[in-house]
Amino acid sequence: MFKNIRRGKPVKKDIYIPSSKSLSHRAIICASLAQGTSYLHHIDTSMDIEATIHAMELWGTRFERDDDTLIVYGKGKAGNISQNVDCGESGSTLRFLIPLFASASQPVRFIGHGRLPQRPQTVYEEIFRKQDLLFQKEGNGILVQGPLKPGKFQVPGNVSSQFISGLLFVLPVLQEDSEIEILPPYESQSYVNLTIAALKEAGIIVRKDNMHLDISGNQKYKPLDITVEGDDSQMAFFAAYSLMHHQEVIVKNMNHDSLQGDHVILDIFEKAGGKYEYIENGYRFLGGSPVAFEADLSNCPDLGPILFALAAVCPGQSVIHNIQRLRIKESDRAAAMEEELSKLGCKIHTDERNAYIQGGIVFDKDCVLSGHNDHRIVMALSILATISHEYVKIDGTEAIQKSYPGFFEDLLKTGADIC
Repeated sequence: MFKNIRRGKPVKKDIYIPSSKSLSHRAIICASLAQGTSYLHHIDTSMDIEATIHAMELWGTRFERDDDTLIVYGKGKAGNISQNVDCGESGSTLRFLIPLFASASQPVRFIGHGRLPQRPQTVYEEIFRKQDLLFQKEGNGILVQGPLKPGKFQVPGNVSSQFISGLLFVLPVLQEDSEIEILPPYESQSYVNLTIAALKEAGIIVRKDNMHLDISGNQKYKPLDITVEGDDSQMAFFAAYSLMHHQEVIVKNMNHDSLQGDHVILDIFEKAGGKYEYIENGYRFLGGSPVAFEADLSNCPDLGPILFALAAVCPGQSVIHNIQRLRIKESDRAAAMEEELSKLGCKIHTDERNAYIQGGIVFDKDCVLSGHNDHRIVMALSILATISHEYVKIDGTEAIQKSYPGFFEDLLKTGADIC
């Protein structure tokens, strides 16, 4: 599947950003672990979120939809899981749920698709090995068997925060207290903070002291009634569009005080020459004059692709630091963006940790770009394609179903020409 995209005539329509994928995963898991009925408002559908819902159905949770509210009938403890847990391409689903499903004693097989089976799971492999538990990779799956025991866990802070979050979901319901020691360097702290905040909403207390997390056992999750805020990483695409086109773009469903790591897009947007205003439940992006910028992806790796695209437009050399985590996502996002931007005449160089992008590109030519089967690559290239007066063809646009199925409908609201 492909889309042809080019510059269109400016249109002023409010864009309602879908719910934060990170927060939605967390809310669904917490509600499933509570005995009783939870109400999760403003939950949008995507392939990743459906993967977590399906997994928790196997756990024993029942779900109903009422407009944009997800009603969750939590069961608390797991039932007899007799089917494979299909995580799709969702790294969050897989890593959040391995320790949880290993809290029982029956074997459970997780399967994944795309690049998910190749993404590293060494943190869990080591934990399971130390506890003499089954953790066996086989083809596109992982077979695990508990029961996981409470205790002291050492987790490297520079691999993925998802391993820390996965432990945080299960340790409070084990019989004894636990401790997580995070080994420096500690990256993506913001995502761990999101998990701790989600647990607090559900009545679970985690005590945080620098690089240590203390978790009391025998805690109980309580049902939720919450509204999930919009996704800052998805808002970033429209902030970039506003700056590229010097055009006003209004986004809604946002939390001005969000704990999302990607909330830093507002600071980066200003550094790149953008201006914005606060409005009720959202922002008015006012365009601006693009300038080269520097950004650090340590706590916001999902912003990588759109910042590469924005840097290609900003005159001068932009530097994006700590890109190493981009290489183990749905694609090697650093290599993918380097390849696609080079097709457009952008001078770009990446090394192990940084990307150097000489911006100010102008292009008006027919060309074909690849989405690399990666939703964020597709969306970043689509935003960039809107500066061209000639159609830019982007292959693999179906990848947006993973996180933002309505992306192209929302992009049309800016006036972009898409066919």
